[in-house]
Amino acid sequence: MSFVIENGACRLVSAAPNAGYETKVSQADGWIRVDLIQGAHGSSAFCIGHENRTDAWEF
Repeated sequence: MSFVIENGACRLVSAAPNAGYETKVSQADGWIRVDLIQGAHGSSAFCIGHENRTDAWEF
């Protein structure tokens, strides 16, 4: 996954999952969450524009 943070806003540049994974994007003003999911497992990335940061985790 790739994000750009400019002026307190996040923009998703790309999210290319491996074969068999589904991509789900959720967003609101100032943040974007991208989930790459296969069944009950996957990984997520969260971009928070006003904090100028990203986080990632697996589930």
